Amino acid sequence: MPRLHHNHLPTGLSQEQAAARRADVVPVEIPSAAFEALAAARVRMISVVPVNGALLAAPRRHHDEDISHAVLADGGPVLAADEFDAEIIGPQFFVSSLNNMSGHYQPSADGLAIAHRAFETAGISVRPDAINSYDWEAP
Repeated sequence: MPRLHHNHLPTGLSQEQAAARRADVVPVEIPSAAFEALAAARVRMISVVPVNGALLAAPRRHHDEDISHAVLADGGPVLAADEFDAEIIGPQFFVSSLNNMSGHYQPSADGLAIAHRAFETAGISVRPDAINSYDWEAP
């Protein structure tokens, strides 16, 4: 089984959920019309792959509120947590940048590979040069 990543900042979850409510941000599934609208607006996004294997996304920041990965996962463990940019070329959506930056979950490179596969499974191609892995265990 893939490694689970747990929320390293659980005490802030209620405040983070309140910030998301103030910003009218709710997690959206990928693929969905709501995701397509965010991608069309060229919004920087975050996503998680919770243990059920879904791919959920939200804007990284909206109405002056930062949205955390923990909000997307309701504070629970995830297989992957990342930031990404999407673009549209014709009818096709692409991930143009993808990294594993999440201070809440500090996901491994394995988690980034899971996110990559989740996007591809959802029909969203990830450009080969889009992936940038952060090493949370480096000094």
